[in-house]
Amino acid sequence: MEDMGLSFADQSLSLNSAEDAKTIVSAIEKCPCLVFLNLQGNTLGIDAAKEIGHAIAKHGSHLKHALWQDMFTGRLKSEIPIVLEHLSAGLLAANVRLSELDLSDNAFGPIGMQGLVKLLNSPVCYELQKLRLMNNGLGISGAKMLAKALIDNYNASVAAGTPFNLKVLIAGRNRLENEGIIALSQFFSLVKTMEEITIPQNGIYCKGILALSKSLLENPNLKVLDVQDNLLTVIGAEALANVLPKLKNLKHLNIADCLIKSKGALAIAEALNVHESLENLDVSYNEINGESGLILTKALCDKINLKGYNINGNRFGIETIDIITKALKESNKDNTLGSFSGDEGECSSDEENENAEESSTDTEDGDTSTSFADKTADISTSLANKTADLMKDMNVSEINLVKNSTDNVGFEILVDQLMDIAGRYQNANDKVTLDKCFELYKSAYTNATKELKFVDLTNLLLVKHGLIKSEDKKFQLRKDVGRCLDVLRIAVENKNVIPEPSQCVLSFMLKKKFSVQ
Repeated sequence: MEDMGLSFADQSLSLNSAEDAKTIVSAIEKCPCLVFLNLQGNTLGIDAAKEIGHAIAKHGSHLKHALWQDMFTGRLKSEIPIVLEHLSAGLLAANVRLSELDLSDNAFGPIGMQGLVKLLNSPVCYELQKLRLMNNGLGISGAKMLAKALIDNYNASVAAGTPFNLKVLIAGRNRLENEGIIALSQFFSLVKTMEEITIPQNGIYCKGILALSKSLLENPNLKVLDVQDNLLTVIGAEALANVLPKLKNLKHLNIADCLIKSKGALAIAEALNVHESLENLDVSYNEINGESGLILTKALCDKINLKGYNINGNRFGIETIDIITKALKESNKDNTLGSFSGDEGECSSDEENENAEESSTDTEDGDTSTSFADKTADISTSLANKTADLMKDMNVSEINLVKNSTDNVGFEILVDQLMDIAGRYQNANDKVTLDKCFELYKSAYTNATKELKFVDLTNLLLVKHGLIKSEDKKFQLRKDVGRCLDVLRIAVENKNVIPEPSQCVLSFMLKKKFSVQ
């Protein structure tokens, strides 16, 4: 019965008027059991949607799968909510209970969410299990609207005696950022039935990942987690590592291009030592060095279900690649290994020596192998403690969907004072200005660390320097922001001014900004 329905996929139909919709309306009327309706790759206007909605109302009571991807090409954004309302009206009239709704590749943004919210808040979605919203341009405000709609739907469905049990949410390429994923994490913590969360390319970094990780503890049946191309850094990787052992059913983990670096890879490796069900792991393009890559590989060698392992684009070099390949071959898992075509070559110096806060730098090259186990244990313990404190400080259930504007007032004053001084910077010989700024950076991060707010401070620096977009529409960059950026870049390169986790984020965003210019 699930294979019964209609598909008009990719026919490039331009459905504007009621007359244009006749072909689809006629097919719906003749379909004896409309379980799925695929309108992907056509463009749907208001009048046509109204007619199709009427047809669904009369003949669509069996509909379970609404596959409506890429359906608004060339349409005005103002049309989209109305189109969705017409279709929703038909679903409501037919007393439909959808199990799958796919609106991917419709760039409707927050405006389109207005129409979708009404649908999500209706009984039509009480039994929804799969919601696909890939590449919709939701932004932070759209993500908050989505989170609220899902929470409201859950509460209404519980009251109606049919609890909402969403299993799949796909929401990649939507500019969710930290605030968006924090809002959605509230829903994940509430529903407790998630099996797949796919959110690549959303501008999320460690604060958002901490909130997401905490919500995953409430979803032990999770099978797929894809957070690729977000800025996890070491802290985000450690947060995920803390919850991985509790996700016994996890099969697919994608943390590619997330800047987890060698330390983050070590944390993931340790977590996977007790994780048995993993089938696919992607940690490509994460600046992982050879030693950490070997430890991570060793953690996977005994995974009987492993089917795919992508570790391309890191910093191994030919010798380490050969050792990794040999280790997997000896475990009969060489067929799981992806290409190494993007490998960046062996690091010129050990990454941990560059970034960790070490009191001594006198380790001989020959001593690296004997001291590495101790170093790994120290790193793991330090990061575990730091991340545990951060996660304890973040009570996801207490995070409001509306941002508290007083959260960072003290830090904002300090950052403004710092930028007042940085704005006078002239050149590399201006050591007086640099020293004053360095002291203020150190002071700010010392206070932020004590208050467990250094992620908030980093976010504030990113906004004030124009490295990420401000949610405050009235915010304007300083005229001397160029000089402030120069000072920030020197502070990041100094290694001793800004703590390593925030240093990673700032360095990444600075490189991204100046590579575009």
